[in-house]
Amino acid sequence: MRKIKYVLLLLMLCAVGYVVAAPWLTAYRISDAVDQRDSAALAELVEFDSVRQNLKQQLNSRVLRELGADNKQNPFAEFGASLANMMVDGLLDTYMTPAGIERLMRGETPAPGIPETSPPPVNTDGDNDAASGKPNAERQKLFSDARMGYRSLHRFVVTVTDDEGKQADFVLSRRSLDWKLTAIVLPLN
Repeated sequence: MRKIKYVLLLLMLCAVGYVVAAPWLTAYRISDAVDQRDSAALAELVEFDSVRQNLKQQLNSRVLRELGADNKQNPFAEFGASLANMMVDGLLDTYMTPAGIERLMRGETPAPGIPETSPPPVNTDGDNDAASGKPNAERQKLFSDARMGYRSLHRFVVTVTDDEGKQADFVLSRRSLDWKLTAIVLPLN
């Protein structure tokens, strides 16, 4: 009877440990999928509709601020806002694919017409990364210098800082027992 209690306690501790560690594991899986250029694995970890809507709101508000579209005295403000909305939609159509998110996270610029999947670069000499030309020892894994942590029970944020000090947040949200990338907060200011 005593052994059963210990086994049940151990199983409960393992389950709680998994639930607590799950967003870190998801961030690692995202990083690994980007590093391996595995668009299919990345697609399983991203809610594209949520990320698309989030980015659309951010980009539209930035464009409207830049255009001064909130100024009602400007006769071209409404036209500029509708044109900007079409441009943002076109941009998001390019980025909101597994291959586009993968390239965005690697710091590349996706372009229309890029195939959905791309095989990992072939490295014949074993010394350099074929994509960047950098030695493998110097190549940095995605999220390796990122700050990660819970913001609430259902929200986990991975903050990445670039060389210029600008920060981007990759927001993961709990979906039952799984975690998915649901928003990307860009440094648009």
